[in-house]
Amino acid sequence: MNHPNPELAAAVTEMVDRIGIDTDSPAAGIDTALWDVLADAGFTAIGIPEAHGGSAGTCADALSVVHAAAARGAVTMAIEHTVLASRLLAECTGAAATDPCTLVVADNRCGTQEIDGATVLHGVVTGVVHGRDAARLIVLLEPRTATTRPSIAVIAMNAPGVTVHPGTDLLGIALDDVHFEAAPVELHTDSAVGAAELTERGALAYAVALAAAAGTVRDRTLQYVGERTQFGRPLAKFQAVQQRLAGLAAAAELMSTAGTAAIDALAADPPRRRSTVAAAKVVTSGSAHDVAAAGHQLHGAIGFTAEHSLGRFTTALWSGRERYGSEQYWAEVLAGQILDEDTDPWDIVVGIELDGEPDAAEGNRR
Repeated sequence: MNHPNPELAAAVTEMVDRIGIDTDSPAAGIDTALWDVLADAGFTAIGIPEAHGGSAGTCADALSVVHAAAARGAVTMAIEHTVLASRLLAECTGAAATDPCTLVVADNRCGTQEIDGATVLHGVVTGVVHGRDAARLIVLLEPRTATTRPSIAVIAMNAPGVTVHPGTDLLGIALDDVHFEAAPVELHTDSAVGAAELTERGALAYAVALAAAAGTVRDRTLQYVGERTQFGRPLAKFQAVQQRLAGLAAAAELMSTAGTAAIDALAADPPRRRSTVAAAKVVTSGSAHDVAAAGHQLHGAIGFTAEHSLGRFTTALWSGRERYGSEQYWAEVLAGQILDEDTDPWDIVVGIELDGEPDAAEGNRR
């Protein structure tokens, strides 16, 4: 994948290699030592203007950090904190997050209430990525009427009235349900960004992370079949292995190309962003299973052991393919342009701005 900021990606890679991470599967949690170093270097605030407490740079720069960390198998909050939550907070308030934050889009089970001049939150949100790893949770509340705007409620995870029901995904990342019973809201303000935009941002970030994991599965599988011998010759010399390798490499390259195209459209041509991000998530989510399956098949039984690093990347592929919209969700976005709005399919290929999508909160839950 062509990084928009190769120097930044190289710096993150060097940090990961220098600090060292445990790549057993499932992961025990976020790589705290690495996250602290990234924060000290200002890399967790990239993509946010300096005037808002960030480290400047673009969203594409932040995605270079995401890709580099994912390609090494590091578990960080680079997507939920840097790309999504802190950026949204800065856009809404003019100040980036100072502590690790994560974000969730609430549905109609969650809402605010004014009690004695204070704002509290009631309800439940599900599938909060890095929920218990974060100091604060930013809850995006969609408008209840046509005349109101979306808003954000900032909640301290250790606040009274907040109950976390812990869970994990296949990778080992915290995936929690959070219940609120008159939980005090630290900040409640209008949001210029709604669920559709946040879903799009998350889909792009996970498309990039999926492409990174697929690239590592390809590289490590190529190395393994070149070194492993059977019947007196390397596995890579067998025709069946070569054919499986070719399919794996093609899928990984397709994912990389789709991710690069989406980043390029984000930076260079905003009107094409929606369709390109949708296509990237369709391609990366759709190809993730095949890449993981091929990697495990070619590694044999050793690739399924908890100690082998392959599992860190294949579980990342399985976990990330559904996040911020599945392959089906984003395929429906593209199909809706053709079927519902009578858009020429060629316009989708060359890039147009999408108008109207399936329910964005539903995309987050899939």
